[in-house]
Amino acid sequence: MEGNALAVLGLSPQEEAVYRLLLRSPGIGLAVIAHACGTGEDDAAAALARLRDLGVVRAADDPDTFSSVDPPTAVERLARLRIHGLQSEIRQVASSRHLVDRLAEDQRAGRRATVSELQRVEGLEQVIACVDELSFFARDERLTTHPGPILAAALDAVRASDLKYLRRGLRMRTIVHTDALDCPQVDRYTAELIGQGARVRGTTGPLERMVIFDRRTALVATDPDDITRGALVVRQPGLLAHLLGLFERRWSESCAVPDELPTTAERQVLRVMARVDKDEAGARELGMSLRTYRGHVASLLRRLDVPNRFQAALAARERRWI
Repeated sequence: MEGNALAVLGLSPQEEAVYRLLLRSPGIGLAVIAHACGTGEDDAAAALARLRDLGVVRAADDPDTFSSVDPPTAVERLARLRIHGLQSEIRQVASSRHLVDRLAEDQRAGRRATVSELQRVEGLEQVIACVDELSFFARDERLTTHPGPILAAALDAVRASDLKYLRRGLRMRTIVHTDALDCPQVDRYTAELIGQGARVRGTTGPLERMVIFDRRTALVATDPDDITRGALVVRQPGLLAHLLGLFERRWSESCAVPDELPTTAERQVLRVMARVDKDEAGARELGMSLRTYRGHVASLLRRLDVPNRFQAALAARERRWI
């Protein structure tokens, strides 16, 4: 790994340097850590304190020395904490209706009126109409996510709006979850977008349902599991900046569609590989032939560019495939 590879899991360059040093040299003390990382003892102590809080570094037998937890445990723990934090953030945004009352108080007090910066849209038809209207007035770029299966009626409307938008020569970036790509209609729709010049990436990780127009207006589903219930139109700068940051993080964690993403069967094999040593046991657990199971394993090792199953599990977690 080069640079701050663990930034996606929330570690700073200094914290990553300390953790990786302890992987190589367990049982060393603060002075040695500071010297090896080229920093002062105060900074090294601060990095150690946070790594201990995150549960990836612990005191060794001698309380003045430290060691790291193993990489699979560390990556899984950091990923779980990171995902939990991001999910909490998006829930706060999605439940931000209460901000309207506070903004209304500002309006009544004669301050800058911002109630219109948050607008609720009810029902699937109004959501589709809102997307179409905002797309019509967009002049730069549209950012879109598709976290899961899409209703046929909604997919037809979204497809028509997207293709019309792209034919105007505007830019589009779209993130599609593999759960959505399992649907043949969505898979064909994604191929169409790519053919019209959209940049499309896929992910197996958490994905919130949103559309952002020209980085000035966002549409967020009020219920991430049911788009038919309505959406929140967001123009408030602070909330919009948060949504843009969330989209860019999800984009950086995604990969190209369709060749790089694992199929549903391959993701099942990856999960079993992380727990089961014997191919026979893994094939039996998934109800597939040993030959098919081994074929998936060999293909995954080549695509992940790793020599063994243990490293394949680590690489798959790093790519958020499992």
